[in-house]
Amino acid sequence: MKVTMEQLAAGEEEIIIRYREMNERIEALCRFARGQENRLAGRTLDGGGQLYLFSPDEVFYFESVDNAVYAYLSDAVYRMQESLLEITARCGENGFLRCSRTMTINIDKIERLKSEPGSRIRAFLSNGEMVMISRKYAKELRAVLKRGRGKSDV
Repeated sequence: MKVTMEQLAAGEEEIIIRYREMNERIEALCRFARGQENRLAGRTLDGGGQLYLFSPDEVFYFESVDNAVYAYLSDAVYRMQESLLEITARCGENGFLRCSRTMTINIDKIERLKSEPGSRIRAFLSNGEMVMISRKYAKELRAVLKRGRGKSDV
């Protein structure tokens, strides 16, 4: 992708995006340019509890443990302020899907799936972790995989 920048002496700032076909990457650029980038905020688990901003794309999964929700990224874990239900609703368009009563998974981070007895699905993530998708939510994952993920999905 070619990026061209030009400094203006006066006038209104403008961003022009040229594309052959609209895709998720272009849509993300548009959201970012409009200031609509869906950033998440979590606190570090060390004693300082510093606030860290990150993109939903960086998250492998969210998990609720003892009434606290944690975001698991490739290199860190952050405590979230929102409930799992709120996060799932907010990040659904970014490819997040509820996979159990206590967990929401980023389907874009799944490397492979394996069917398990009892209609459950074992999901192997690109960071090497394994997540079990309960039978209650496995049906929804199968439906998403069958039809593909569009704007109204997930």
